[in-house]
Parts: sequence; C-alpha cells; structure tokens
Amino acid sequence: MQNQTSSLEVNASSSGSSNSGGKKVLIFIIVFLILLALAIGIYYWYQNYLSKDEAQIPEESPALSLDAEKIATHLSKVAQTENVYWQRMWEIWWEAIEREEGSINFAATDRYYKDVIQKEEIYMVATIKPFANWDQNECHDSTYEADYVGMDKTENSKIKVGKPCNMEKYQTFLAAVVERYDGDGKDDMPGLSIPVKYWEIMNEPSMQGGSTGGVGEELKFFVGTSTDYLDILKASYETIKSADSEAKVLHAGMAGMQQSFRDFWDPVFSGGGGNYFDVANIHSINTDENREGMYVIKFKKYLESFGIKDKPIFVTEAQFGELAERPADIQEFDKLIARATIFTIAQGADVIFYIDNWLQWDRFKAVKEQNISGEEEKEEGPMSYSEEDLATSTHKVYLNLVNMVNKYEAIETIEESYFESSEDRDGASTQIAQYKFINGNNIIYVLWGEANLPAEISGQVKVTDIYGASEEKDASEIQLTDSPIFVEKL
Repeated sequence: MQNQTSSLEVNASSSGSSNSGGKKVLIFIIVFLILLALAIGIYYWYQNYLSKDEAQIPEESPALSLDAEKIATHLSKVAQTENVYWQRMWEIWWEAIEREEGSINFAATDRYYKDVIQKEEIYMVATIKPFANWDQNECHDSTYEADYVGMDKTENSKIKVGKPCNMEKYQTFLAAVVERYDGDGKDDMPGLSIPVKYWEIMNEPSMQGGSTGGVGEELKFFVGTSTDYLDILKASYETIKSADSEAKVLHAGMAGMQQSFRDFWDPVFSGGGGNYFDVANIHSINTDENREGMYVIKFKKYLESFGIKDKPIFVTEAQFGELAERPADIQEFDKLIARATIFTIAQGADVIFYIDNWLQWDRFKAVKEQNISGEEEKEEGPMSYSEEDLATSTHKVYLNLVNMVNKYEAIETIEESYFESSEDRDGASTQIAQYKFINGNNIIYVLWGEANLPAEISGQVKVTDIYGASEEKDASEIQLTDSPIFVEKL
C-alpha cells in the first residue's frame, strides 16, 4: 500500500505539472496574438494618419494667383493685343454645365478655358447665368422664356430666366464652378494655370424684353423683381466668398443711368446690395460726344446716394457709336474713343472693357441682314481679324491708348473743364482736359482743348497723336486742339 500511495502521489504531481505548462503555453499564445494585433493596428494607424510618404497622402497643387502688375492695367484686350489682359466674354450658364440635376459636366467650360483664357493669357471677368430649365420649370411658366445659345455654340433654343426655384441647388452649382477655376489647388481643373478671380452675377437684369439690341435681337436677360435679383446677388456673393475668399464679385452691369434702369436698381442698392459686391459695374452703350465720361460721374454720385463709396468701378461694356453702323465721320469717331477713354479713367474708372465694334461693323451688318431675312447665322469659330482690320485708323487709336495709358500708378489733373448734361441718356462732355499719367519716373501728359500749355512742359519734348505717330519738337511749338496729344519730356 505504501508503494501504491507513492505512485499516486507521483502521478498527481506529474499531472499538475503538465496542466501548468499547458496554461503557460496558452497564455503565451494569447499574449502573442494581442501584441501582434496591436502591432498591426499601430502600423495601419501610422500609414494612414501619420506617414508623410507622398504615395500615402497626395499633395495638393500650389495655389495660383494673378500677377499684380497685370491686374494693375486698365484697358481690355481687343484682337489678341499684347500687354493687355482683361476681358469679359465668358458666360457660364447653369444649363450648359448641369443639363440634368446632379450631373455636372465641365467639358465645354474647360475647353473654352484652354482654347481662349489660357492660350491668350486673359484675366477674365466671368458672367454667371443662374438658369437651368430643369430648375426653372419647377416654378416658372413660359412667360420667363428667352433665347439661349449653349456654351458650346451649337444649341440654339429657349431657356427660362427667372430667379432659381431652388436657391440651394444653384449655390451648389456655383460653388463647384468657382472651385473648378479658382486655382487654390483643391478640385481645380487639370492643367489650370490662370485662376478666375472676378465673377459677375448676371448681365443687365433690368433688360426684361420689349426692346432690341444693335443687331435686332431681343434683350431679355432676366425676368423678375429687384428683390429677386438682390436675393441672387446675396446668395452668389456668399457662395463665391465661401469657395474662394480672394475672389471679387461684380453686380450685374447697370445698363445705363436712365430712369427706367434706376427704377430697377434703386431697391437693390437701398436694400443693402452694396454689401454683396466688391466692384461696381456700369455700361455705356452708344457712347457719343455727349457722354465722354461713360456715365462714371453720374454712377459714382448715384452709388453714394445709397452710402456706397470707395468701390472700384469697371465699365464692362464701352460701346462707341451705333453697334452695327459705321460712323459717317471716322475722324470724329476716333477722337471720341481717345477722349472718352482718357476722361473716363481720369474720373475714376479702374478698367474699361471695349465692345470692339470698329472691327466688326461688316459682321454685324451681315448678322442684322440675316435676322431680318429669317436666315440663321452661320456657325463661326474663334474670332479672327485680317491685316486690313487691324490697320484701320480706329484700331490704331486703341493700340496707342494701350501703349500710353494702359498702365500707370497715378493720375494728376492739371486742368479740367467739362459740362454735365441733365438728360438721362447723356453724361459729361469735355472742353479742356490736362492730365499727368505717372508710372514710376515716367510721365505722360495727355492734353486737349483750347487752353495754354502747362507751365511745367518746356524744352524739347516728344509729341504723339491719337494714332501713335510721334515727332520731337520744342514745347513752344505745340498748339492744343480738340484732339488729344501725348507729351513726354526728353
């Protein structure tokens, strides 16, 4: 019995030792698995959240900006002229980009950007058209319809032009557009090189049908109240600024200073509209000798009556004479363009955007005849001009203005005399104008009218006429006339 008991004790001891070893192995496996899982988790966390490896976190493209010296120019680009950058010719229709709700396609706008803006180095003022039929049909009937030509210039149909029925959906579209072209490196168009920083909210909303333009088309750009437009302007401003805090917003161009236009804009500006744009916007159509200031003097006073002061002013449509009719006296027309450009800038316009009808009179005439005869206008590619077009006297006036006053740091008025008309359609006309355009150490005097030569101009000088023809002479030989001259000291 003693041996048996001893054997049992040995077996029990052996069994306990075996169980203890098994537990240790099991604990080791569990700990190992926990540590392995922890290591895998730490590695995953590091790779996804802490790793700086470029393959793991794609780098955003560097932000783009407009060149400060090019922004500081004052005349718009006409016919691919060099050293001018501003243009306003890009209409961005909601309908063209989002033909069906939720289906945004930038193919047409991207193509225009690459073929025009990028190729010609343009600083664009883009005009937003907040109209898409699928949205408009929710709350507007056929009385809101206007003519529509799609952004790709192939679709000519009807579109309703009332206030967006769903403002939130419009703002979503607008935010996507701004983000696409703002150059901030986030969701930009591939290959973007020149950001779009200036956005105009619609065009001439006071033009709501019942009149015709220079080639016979109906001018129906909006159907709605002043309050409707103010709502659009406010929502657009807030959306654009949210997407790009550096962007500048223009209210739609005021079509003129006539009472009918003021009736539309009074409620916009009295209702706080001045809080929702950065740049004031006026048009001067059929500019003649009775409106050499392109409404800028009247427009500034008008804005100030609503407490709106110190905003830059763009004349985004500067048209001289009749749009589609060649003037009878081309020399007087040429003088008008020179005088009006200089005087308007001197009165505070920051940028003048030309309607280059002097290069398109024959084309406008053909279009007008086609409209009258019921024929359809033929599809055209990018606008091109012949050597004869670019050699006309009027275009020489434009090129000389670009050379002389497109860029300056300051303007000083030496002497000035002008008459302000009380007529709605008229503005200011000059009798005497003497200005110093200062750009660093370079000074260009621009002079016209029956007055004495400024005393500070003496000795040998270079005198350039409105066409760019120059000669050197003694200042005592200069005779001032109603045609501007540009004088530089030698």
